[in-house]
Amino acid sequence: MTSRLRRLAQAIVPGRHRRMTLVIAALAALFMLSGFGSSIMNAHDTFAKADRLAAISLILSGVPDNAVPVTLLDVDDVTRKAWGSRGTTPHAALTELVRMASAGGARGILVDFDLTLETPESPADPAMLAFLQNYPADAPILMLVRKIGFARTDGASGGSLMAASAAASPYDLAAAGKPNIMWVTTLNQIGADRSVRQIRLWQTVCDGASGMAYPSAALVTAGYLTPDMKHDEDLHIFLDWRVAVECGGKADAGPAWPPARDQAAYLPYVFGDDSASPALLKIRSGGRDTVALRRISASRLVKYADGHAVPAGEVDRDPFEGRIAVIGASYTESADVHETPLGTMPGSVILANSIVQAQTLVETVPPRPTLQNVFALCLFIAFAVYARCLVPIVALVSIGLTSVAVLVALSRSFGYESGLETVGVALTGFALFKLIDALGNIILDIPKRGWRTIFKT
Repeated sequence: MTSRLRRLAQAIVPGRHRRMTLVIAALAALFMLSGFGSSIMNAHDTFAKADRLAAISLILSGVPDNAVPVTLLDVDDVTRKAWGSRGTTPHAALTELVRMASAGGARGILVDFDLTLETPESPADPAMLAFLQNYPADAPILMLVRKIGFARTDGASGGSLMAASAAASPYDLAAAGKPNIMWVTTLNQIGADRSVRQIRLWQTVCDGASGMAYPSAALVTAGYLTPDMKHDEDLHIFLDWRVAVECGGKADAGPAWPPARDQAAYLPYVFGDDSASPALLKIRSGGRDTVALRRISASRLVKYADGHAVPAGEVDRDPFEGRIAVIGASYTESADVHETPLGTMPGSVILANSIVQAQTLVETVPPRPTLQNVFALCLFIAFAVYARCLVPIVALVSIGLTSVAVLVALSRSFGYESGLETVGVALTGFALFKLIDALGNIILDIPKRGWRTIFKT
């Protein structure tokens, strides 16, 4: 029996290859037993951490020069406890945070809280009402979030969702007529796997042939707050055009700005949700290096008790000056938590990412499908040439380096999603090429070697 097995092994694997196989197996076993394999797995886990993935995303997609950095004033669990909040976050405390950011030189301010009241009879907060009524004309752009209701088009569970209403706020009259107070939408595009990879750049709510189009915070940032690129008038023209198209049935090319015309825009994340890190990832803004995100617990800035909010102490201008202040929530009961490619994060952190990448979101236009297919075909041909002309290890390294280089180039020019799709299509085509090539060689070898064709020579 032993001699038969030996003869079979010799028939399948010749002596030289058999000795090489034994050497390789011995080395692999040594690495495995010495813990080297576990080190590789640990390295993979470390590589997969959100901060490192965010850094890779930043390198691939890039951030435009003079992108607007963000300071997140975080209403977290500590803040809720310090303020004694239950249910609705006190609007007087939010008002004090807005006042502080405005006085500190913030370029823009976003209040990412639902400002509708629990019941129509509930009175508006006097502090916020007075603040909005007297909001100075030279104060920074203040973005307030409009709550939008959706309904299914056919009334059945399988129908598509359509924006049906925009909820009124008791602060509507106070904010009316002030060009530096804007109502915005903060809606995300939820994927089939419940992850947020895209945001909506605007949301239109129709009332017959008329209606209202609400911009996202990213669209307002790109229109009003990006240095040296003012498109405030273009933004209003675009929003009016969206109402004419979506509500009135108008069909034309529309205004030139913004270049991106898809309502859902792929979001290249810059940072993940790391509550322990006060500052993450540096970008170039205003001629100097600064962190893309600063995150400060709101309890460190504002004290709230008995319906009144006051500053917790003196605050310098550094956390606000030249930045957009996002007043958002991460406390447990908010339920505003989403899965993303960088892990779970609050909606306010997703918003912060979209504001930093506002220029990229609005001005990056994906390539036409034909051009993207040409890129993928050229990349596939390069992979096939590597496989034919180079030894396997060199071919593998060349394919990896070329994939990364092409991914970076296309991501910078056409957006990360386009780069990823192009490389993915090319790699899929290359895998099919290798499969067909291997099957063809086996079929051609069968007349010469018979069943031994399935083994290496």
